[in-house]
Parts: sequence; structure tokens; C-alpha cells
Amino acid sequence: MNVSIYDDSTNDSCDRLGNCTGYQDYDRDESFGVYFLKELVPVALVYGVTLVVGLVGNLLIVYTVVSFRRMRTISNVFLASLATADLLVVCVCVPVKFIKLFSYSWTLGEFCCKFVHYFQNVSAICSVLTLTSMSVERYYAIMHPVKSRYQCTMSQARRVIIIIWLASFITAIPIIFAQIHLEVGERYRAYWCVRNWHQPWLWRAYELYMLLLLLVAPSMVMGFAYCSICHQLWVVVKDRASMSCGEMPGTDIPLKEIHPRNQFATNNKSPLRPKSKPALQKIESDNNTVKQVIKMLVAVVVLFIICWAPILISNVLTSFDVLDRLNYGYLKPMRTAFHLLSYFNSCINPCVYGFLSANFRSSFKTALASLLCRKRQKIQGDRGLSRTGTTLISYARSNYII
Repeated sequence: MNVSIYDDSTNDSCDRLGNCTGYQDYDRDESFGVYFLKELVPVALVYGVTLVVGLVGNLLIVYTVVSFRRMRTISNVFLASLATADLLVVCVCVPVKFIKLFSYSWTLGEFCCKFVHYFQNVSAICSVLTLTSMSVERYYAIMHPVKSRYQCTMSQARRVIIIIWLASFITAIPIIFAQIHLEVGERYRAYWCVRNWHQPWLWRAYELYMLLLLLVAPSMVMGFAYCSICHQLWVVVKDRASMSCGEMPGTDIPLKEIHPRNQFATNNKSPLRPKSKPALQKIESDNNTVKQVIKMLVAVVVLFIICWAPILISNVLTSFDVLDRLNYGYLKPMRTAFHLLSYFNSCINPCVYGFLSANFRSSFKTALASLLCRKRQKIQGDRGLSRTGTTLISYARSNYII
């Protein structure tokens, strides 16, 4: 029976005490029969889609935010940083993991073994820290609008992003010690890129560390922030509905406090004075914009948890021997699906922005049109130069012949 270690495909026989002696029996010829076409093709297709969609979508996000001044908001700058982290996974990790599908052993060397897993962790940590920072920024903008005017600025956002990336590179360092380049086999020497199961305490500590860092702590912060935001939005929208009907609202929250830049503020001293129809329409439009942004950010957070929670929890359970380390039975397709989910997260965010954000949809269309026009102009320019060159050559030839 062909079996494999949960992280990368192997053929060892580790016991529950962590004694792994079977990897000396690695058989290169036998290992070529481990992968079957019916298993390889679907996985390869998902990796291919993730690579193409992730590359195009995330590049489009970065280009859109950089190119259009109206898209350079604090939230969008954070989203551009998130897209950059996703590009790291798409460009570095996905191609290597895709190549790994066609090789039973690890053939890329020790440096690449640690390098790929390190940058995968950098991207995951950067993504979750960015999402957490965005939730905190939204919380301050809506719950404490006056304070946010001085604290949540574009320059401050750039500083936070730099700190996030530095923290991501630092906090991802433990994977360098938890992931090892293991020599296996006796007749034929080969290598596996696996967790360091020879030190169970290190392995378990690392998996718990990643679970807390990527899932538990951020989920608590983001859950509190977005629950508070949703409650505040519900209260203010309810009060505005009462005001539009000429009723007295049940709260003293000023209308301007719902928007981070106080675009809802008016010159009226009393927030209870009934507004004109155009003013109410403007308020309703701004309301919808704020709710749209919140929906988009919450969707991104939920998708991140859905995509990363299974593999993180599975790794913890495996390190504590709740799940077997060998990929046999249902464990092999389950773990394959979990790994694919974690990579799939890197290409799903652009789709979320396109579906839930009218501003991003409009900017995506404008960016694509701009890129296509530039390409068309370049082609036409090349054709014009080509025709001019042909005319000059023909003229020179005619003069030469005469």
C-alpha cells in the first residue's frame, strides 16, 4: 500500500512514539507508482487555475490602486498589500508545489525546501495581519471618527504596512527550524521536505504557534471589530430612517460619525433637524457605500478563515497524534484538499472585490481598457514603423537598381 506523510508525499512507517525507521527502505522504482492520473489531473487543474487567476487578479488589484488616484483610500492601500502577499504565494509557492506533484521525492535541495515554506508562511502571516489591521482601521473610523481623522491617515497606513511586512518576515522564522530536508533510502538516496518529527515538542509548539498566530488571535480581534461595526451601522441606519420620516431618533449619535472622513457632516448644529430630499438621497448613497465596503471586508475575512482553518487544525491534530501522520485512506484526499484550499485563498480575493465592490469593478474595467489601448497603440505604432521602413528600403532599392 502506498502511503505518504501529511506534508509532502513520503512512504515511511512512523509509529505513534515518533520513531520513524521506515524511510530507510525508500524504493525509487516503487515510488513512481504512487501518483495516479485520476488523482493528479484534478489537483493539477486547481493549481493551474490558482496560478493564472491569482497572478492576473492580484496584479490587476495592485495596478488599479497604484494607477487611479480615486482608488488610493486607506482600505484599498491595505488591499494592495494583501494582493502583494497573495502574489508571493502565487509566484513562489504554487509553481514549486505544482512541480512537486510530479516527483515522489524532494529534488529542489535543502535551501528551496526551507525557502518555499518560509515564504508561504510570510504570505499567510502578512495576509492575516493586514486583514486584522484593516478591521481595526474600520473600527476606529466608524466607532471613533474624530480620533480616526488624526490617527487613520494615509501616511500612518503606509507605516503600518511596512511594520506588517517586517513582522511577517520575523514571525515566519520558526518554520526554518520546523521544516527539515531529510535523507531517505539505502539503495537509492533521496530526500523529503517534511516537518521535524524527530523532535515532537518542537513540531507541536510550532503548529500551536501558527494556529494562534494565523487563526485564533486574529479571529477574536476581527470578530470583535466587525460585530461592533455592524451594530453601529444598524443603529445609525435605523436612526436615519426615523429622521427621514420626521421622527426623533432614539440615539444621540451624530450623522457625521458614521463616516471616517466626516463626509456626512452638515452645517446644521442639530443632528435631529429633518433633511431635504437630495440630502437624504446623498446620505442613503453614502450609507450603501459604507455597507458595501464592510460586506467586502467581512467576506475577505470569512474566506481567509475557511481556506486556512482546515490545514492549520489538521496540522495541530497530526502533531499531537490525533490524526495519523501517514496519508492513507481518507487522509490523503482530505489533506490534499486542505493544501489546495490554502493556496486557493490567494486567487479568490480579486473575485470578491469584483463581485462586492462597484468601485473596484469600475476601476478593473478602466484598467483593462487602458492596458488594451496601450497594447493596441503599440501594435499600430510597430506596424507604422514597419511600413515606413519597408517604404524606405523599397525606395533605396529602386535608386540602387536605377
